[in-house]
Amino acid sequence: MTTTELKIVAGTIMVTNQRGESFFLVENNGDSISFVHDKTEKEDKFPMGIIMEALLKNVDTNSDSLRLMDLTNLKAERINIPLFVFDLVERPDNQDDLLVGVENIEWRRSLELKTLLDTCEFAGVPVYNSDSN
Repeated sequence: MTTTELKIVAGTIMVTNQRGESFFLVENNGDSISFVHDKTEKEDKFPMGIIMEALLKNVDTNSDSLRLMDLTNLKAERINIPLFVFDLVERPDNQDDLLVGVENIEWRRSLELKTLLDTCEFAGVPVYNSDSN
């Protein structure tokens, strides 16, 4: 399978803690970060279901607590990837308490996503307002 045939879906969860600080769920790859992603080869699920399953493996919450904030397309390495952005309804005291023991998954502030977003081309630019950067 060539990279142009590869079908991937990506996503993140935005969480705002009790102090009003907003964070996004990402994969830490050592020297870089990426959005959580998965292949869309599962015939019995739509892309949104695939990425929700991947996100919920890493965060201790149920699907009823997630709201779809945005869906956009990004282009990375000549691959078009749908990017689902969910918002967590709950406002935890500490967002790290939601993580399910996966070493390379973490929360990052929106300003820290600049290097990740600079590597992607967006079909539409999502704008997420928060009181804290």
